[in-house]
Amino acid sequence: MPLRKPSSATLGHRRARALASILALVLSIAATAAPAVAQREPGALGAGFQVGRPGGLALKWYRSSPAVYDGIISTDGDDFVVGHVHRLWERPIPGSPLHLFAGPGVMIGPSRLTQSPRLRLGLSGEVGLNFYAERFEVFLHVTPILRFLPNTDVAIDGNAGLRYYLRFP
Repeated sequence: MPLRKPSSATLGHRRARALASILALVLSIAATAAPAVAQREPGALGAGFQVGRPGGLALKWYRSSPAVYDGIISTDGDDFVVGHVHRLWERPIPGSPLHLFAGPGVMIGPSRLTQSPRLRLGLSGEVGLNFYAERFEVFLHVTPILRFLPNTDVAIDGNAGLRYYLRFP
């Protein structure tokens, strides 16, 4: 019996269920995590990964309080490479191990690498929650994007991820 290709509605439903499962996991771990603040000192540098759209290498660098820089490098390995950089403000949520972060950023990178490359360029923002356990950060965020090049487009991406802090101040 031949296998049928899943419809776009089925794929969308699967993605929504996966994101809801990740959110439930992040919140349940956060509810039992002991708070840690070493990662929030200026000079701390974290590296890890995120899944979602875009998925890829996730970096975070704490500068003087409350400045935080967050970067994502993503590729499909064939047709595009894109980078997102955000300047975030992060605040603890009182009585909770969670922190709230938000800030503006940019998205840039080439697309159509197998043909004549075209520049992708846009403005973005990031809003999310995170918590720390030892040298690890677990995060979940939403990233609205207004793309200008190669065409005008609006998108809302969602991601969950994990970072390990390589450098403590």
